[in-house]
Amino acid sequence: MPLTVSAPGKLVVAGEWAILDVGNPGIIASINKRVFAEFGEAERIEVNIEDFGLNGLHADFDGKDLKWERDLSEKEQKDTLFMKASIETALRYLEGKFKPFSIKTWGEDTNIVVDGQLKKVGFGSSAASVVAVIGGILKLNGKNIASRKGKDITYKLATIAHFFAQGKVGSAFDVAASTYGGVFVYKRFDPKWLERQMASGASVKDIAEQDWPAFEVEQLKIPGDFRLLIGWTKESASTTNLVKQLGEWAKASSANDQNRIRIYGSIALIVHDIVKAWKNNDKKKVTALLNRNEDYLSELTRVSGIGIETQELKLLHEAAKAVGAAGKLSGAGGGDCGIGVCFDEKTAEAIKSAWEGKGLRLIDATVDKDGLR
Repeated sequence: MPLTVSAPGKLVVAGEWAILDVGNPGIIASINKRVFAEFGEAERIEVNIEDFGLNGLHADFDGKDLKWERDLSEKEQKDTLFMKASIETALRYLEGKFKPFSIKTWGEDTNIVVDGQLKKVGFGSSAASVVAVIGGILKLNGKNIASRKGKDITYKLATIAHFFAQGKVGSAFDVAASTYGGVFVYKRFDPKWLERQMASGASVKDIAEQDWPAFEVEQLKIPGDFRLLIGWTKESASTTNLVKQLGEWAKASSANDQNRIRIYGSIALIVHDIVKAWKNNDKKKVTALLNRNEDYLSELTRVSGIGIETQELKLLHEAAKAVGAAGKLSGAGGGDCGIGVCFDEKTAEAIKSAWEGKGLRLIDATVDKDGLR
């Protein structure tokens, strides 16, 4: 009987960019666009990645690294990057004691055709695939992945795999969204601490089983009338490139870095206030503060000269605000998705109409209360 494990995608509700600094909170939502991993019995490790058309790749684990049976092309190496890191990290955690398996992964449709070109929407499918693969390997080998402790271990292993595979960038909020589900307050792990731990020669098992400095996940209760709408700008964006560009801008002068610190600090304070208003069920204040969050993202765009709040994302924000809702970019910006937030169906319909009138595309997705399952 095959085992199927799945993990949802992500969106940022509030706190993007500032969340990169250790200690700053963000509000994250898991989205019901899932990546699936199906496991079966096998004599050796076999990998099939449907989204990339990769089938029947065989490999062996030598205690540290996954060794492919044959040499992979440059494209195959790129397409298997996260899969390889996920399997290696999970098997290191299991200290090499595991049942061989076949694995097949695929994702729910997060690509849209625009003018004959396939474009990614931006729901964090690489993080979801890492969480699903690692969670599945743990489950296959008798580990509990449903408890909070089990999810914490899965998150930490998936963060190790994802963070290092993509060149030590990102806050891993997407990994958290794929693991925990629902809407939650997130504070990132300390990346310098993690790098030191990995460089120290400590085992993956020891690193995953200890408390991680600064890392926090606190679930928020989702009001029954909460409406999260997702609008797509019709342009895909690279988070990695935007993060690198902003990093280079900040390093270029102390004035730039002071601007970055000031704006990040202002966004972090807004997130603290949103969390307080959310817990007090003050929906009017949540709406106003989300729009204020976007004002600071717009300022970050202006002072840095980097295309974070694009013209389409600005239109999305203004259209939602005009009907009494909140509208903002979600994530790094530069394209991809923006969100509308309100607390009644009439306003939700008004957002949809306003966005359609501006040529924005509504995405059929919403909050997923389950994380890894």
